[in-house]
Amino acid sequence: MSENHSIGNADPESFFTDYYPRIHRYVLSMVHDPAEADDLTQETFLRAHRSYSSLQDAGALATWLYRVATNVCHDRWRQRARRAPLEDESTPEELDLPDSDACSVQQTAEQGEMSACVQRYLERLPDSYRAVILLHDVNGLTGPEISEALGESLATIKIRLHRARRKLQAALQSGCAFSHDERNVLVCESKD
Repeated sequence: MSENHSIGNADPESFFTDYYPRIHRYVLSMVHDPAEADDLTQETFLRAHRSYSSLQDAGALATWLYRVATNVCHDRWRQRARRAPLEDESTPEELDLPDSDACSVQQTAEQGEMSACVQRYLERLPDSYRAVILLHDVNGLTGPEISEALGESLATIKIRLHRARRKLQAALQSGCAFSHDERNVLVCESKD
């Protein structure tokens, strides 16, 4: 996952272009509001630009940006908690669908429904669990990269990822009825 950029002569605008889509998807997965995700992603890159000189390892650029984004999201949650502790602004958002011309409209719709179902349960996880699943399973960061991004020990990250997956699996098993349709496509129907 790590990409090499020469920090000494890298243009901060080029890393913005290279990383903006990934960081924006991650932030959107964390906050569930497209407008807020836009603001927080911009704030992430503003903070990154201001502290760009503190980045010492070119191979850690992606991890460092995820850490900045995570901190920006946590700062926003802390602000919101101080202002309105009972306010819940979460709304289910669909995950990005795989880009494939081979998928039919029906398959795409089914994938969207499955993604929306999983996303709803993922949103119910505590922030720390949701963050490790998003960083590892969606964004492809390794355990050490997540450890660095979140400022936690590798052991803590491994335990948190394991617990997050168990909690998500239990929630999906209790709330969803999984089956295969006539084309052997996995489908999810809510038990509610």
